[in-house]
Amino acid sequence: MKKKVEIVRTFPDSTLKIKTKNVESISESVIKTLDEMVKVAKMADAAGLAANQIGISRSLAVVLLENGDFLKMINPVLKESEGEEVDEEGCLSVPDSVIKIPRSTRVVVEYLDTDGNIKTFEASGFTARVLQHEIDHLNGLLIFDRLNPQERIKFLREYKK
Repeated sequence: MKKKVEIVRTFPDSTLKIKTKNVESISESVIKTLDEMVKVAKMADAAGLAANQIGISRSLAVVLLENGDFLKMINPVLKESEGEEVDEEGCLSVPDSVIKIPRSTRVVVEYLDTDGNIKTFEASGFTARVLQHEIDHLNGLLIFDRLNPQERIKFLREYKK
């Protein structure tokens, strides 16, 4: 069970539904924000976090890697994806909800590191799922947006109760 962390925005907060803006230059404040995001993700026992989840509408995300480190990404973009697997997903911004969602089983993401270098990262399995989840956040999408229209209406009706 994920821990509730007060700083994390939850649906229906409008910040979560707006596509974030790309970071134009990597400043000390961008690096501090990424460091803060890692702290929040650790406090929440989360596998990832997008900046808009803490009210910052910039294209920044952190993802927990299998080695225990966090990948810090600036302006991440999904470049390749293949395969599909339906599995359960939860989200700090949609608390107490688990939804079965199809995701690609392998992805390649391009992003800037904190030094401004263009990097690519290939992942499969759970890490690929988390990368897609966080990039969805940056594009203003929440987990229930991946449901078909009837399932989404049903979910939202139940969620509001």
